[in-house]
Amino acid sequence: MKNVKKLIFCTLALVSPLFLMSAWANDESVVEAEKLLEKLGMEQIFENSITQNLDFQIEQSPELLPYLGVMKKFLAKHMSYEILKSDIVDLYSTTFSVQELRDISAFYSTETGKKTLEKLPELARISNQLGNNRVQENINELQQMLEKAAKLVENSKPL
Repeated sequence: MKNVKKLIFCTLALVSPLFLMSAWANDESVVEAEKLLEKLGMEQIFENSITQNLDFQIEQSPELLPYLGVMKKFLAKHMSYEILKSDIVDLYSTTFSVQELRDISAFYSTETGKKTLEKLPELARISNQLGNNRVQENINELQQMLEKAAKLVENSKPL
């Protein structure tokens, strides 16, 4: 019983700030955040991100291919924009003021903003690939570091 009360207390302590953040958002900031997310095409961004991440996972581990449908179903249930939208709106509406949300939206209405929206996903994909390539180029160094660490762990004595 004592452990259950402690678990409930810890859970409330973790969740309470989320409710406070949500309370800080006023109706106008929520409306502006929703407009901004719509302008950003956040739903499409989420869909593309999930697809790209799944494609990358399959590329790295082809044995997962038979499970692709299951993974898509799981992510659609727990990671889709529709599921996370209210949390993301709360995040934006508590992070930015109404005026800041309007300013961000105004930027994305400019030609530069539109180009930014168009190019960022590809730039992010290429950046991730550059990082992955760099890791692959130096994978032997990581293996050596892990082997050295494993020896240290193996030789260490319990406290």
